[in-house]
Amino acid sequence: MEFVPMQQAALEQLNAAPGVVGSMVFDAAGEVVASAFPPVFDARGLEQLAGQLSSDSFFAEWLGGDKGALELAYGDGQVVIRSLLDSWLLVLCTPQVNPQLLSMSLTQVVRRLRIPGSSGRTGERALPAPPAETTLDRLRKIASTELGGHAEKALEILSAAGAGPGELLRATAEIEKLVRLFIDKKRAEEVGRRMRAVIES
Repeated sequence: MEFVPMQQAALEQLNAAPGVVGSMVFDAAGEVVASAFPPVFDARGLEQLAGQLSSDSFFAEWLGGDKGALELAYGDGQVVIRSLLDSWLLVLCTPQVNPQLLSMSLTQVVRRLRIPGSSGRTGERALPAPPAETTLDRLRKIASTELGGHAEKALEILSAAGAGPGELLRATAEIEKLVRLFIDKKRAEEVGRRMRAVIES
């Protein structure tokens, strides 16, 4: 099973807290999304536990939303569960766990697991990928940072050009001519060189 890297890292950070034995995130369908339990714990058993809890209507009602919390104390340990939108974080601790330290660790980890903009499932998969920077974007950036007061005219030239390499090279030649006329020859050659390198890369 492939786990979400961001969630996996958060669970491993939580497991470093004294008294924490292991932890896992499971969703409303009973799927274990991330798990950080020692190898002695049977993965199939953890999956069965996640399935049983998520299918229990009382559990889902008690721990619905994103503020639900449940703590169960046993003679040889403690189980803590926190809601994460439509998923849950389950943590197994020893009786010696420090409650204050555990609470601080949980707050930090839950914050990392609750990703803004997620649609029911926590983790980095819920976040949209940033748009890739285009060649035209990179050329605009060079014009804006290098040409000062003359950048506006250079940006107009780029906006009027097409997206093809030939058209961008012609626009670059126009900008180089503009810089030569209004700034100086050396700056024109440098800007032209940098812009052509972007287009040809």
